[in-house]
Amino acid sequence: MNDIHLKPTQKFITFSKYNLVVHQDAQKALLIWHQFRPRIASINIGGLDDYYRPPLRLVIGKDSTYYFFNEFRRFDEILIEETSSRQPCLVAAESLRDIKRLAWSEVIELAFSRGINHPEFFKAISNSAPKSIICELMNIERLTVDNYCRFAGISQSAYEYQQCKLANDEVMLGLPKNLSWMETSYGSH
Repeated sequence: MNDIHLKPTQKFITFSKYNLVVHQDAQKALLIWHQFRPRIASINIGGLDDYYRPPLRLVIGKDSTYYFFNEFRRFDEILIEETSSRQPCLVAAESLRDIKRLAWSEVIELAFSRGINHPEFFKAISNSAPKSIICELMNIERLTVDNYCRFAGISQSAYEYQQCKLANDEVMLGLPKNLSWMETSYGSH
C-alpha cells in the first residue's frame, strides 16, 4: 500500500461568496446541520489578530475556488460578518473519505445539543447520511434507535416521549413541524 503524505499549505485567505463554496461531498451534511443547529449566540473572534484565529481546513479547486467541509458554524460567521478579514487556512489535498467524515462529524455532534429533537434528528441522519460513516463516527455496529440513544446519552423512553409529544403537538396545532424558516435571516444563505 502506497502512503502519500502531502503537507497542507498554510495561507491567509480573504473569503467572499464567490471564492468559498461547500464541498459537494459535504452538502447534505451542511443542510442537515442547518436544519438542526442550535440557535445560540457564538463567541466573536473576529477581532482577534489573524495569527491567533483557529485555522480552517479547505481544499482548492479550479479557478482558485476554496471548498469547505467542516466548521460549519465558523464558515457561517465568516460569510456573514467577517468577509473583509483574512483567515488562517490549511489548504490540503482532497481526500473524499476524510471530507465526508469531517462533514458528518459536524452533524453527529448535534446529538449532544440541548433542545434537539432526537426523533427528527435520527430520522434525518438515517435517511440522508452514509450509514458506514455514521456508524464509524458513533462507534456502533448498526444505526438503530437503541444505539443512537446510547450514543446521544439519552434513555430510549425519553426518545419515545419526545416522539409522542411531537406527534400530539402536530395534531393539536395543525402547524408544520419545521418553522425554522421564521427564524432564518435572509442574509445568511
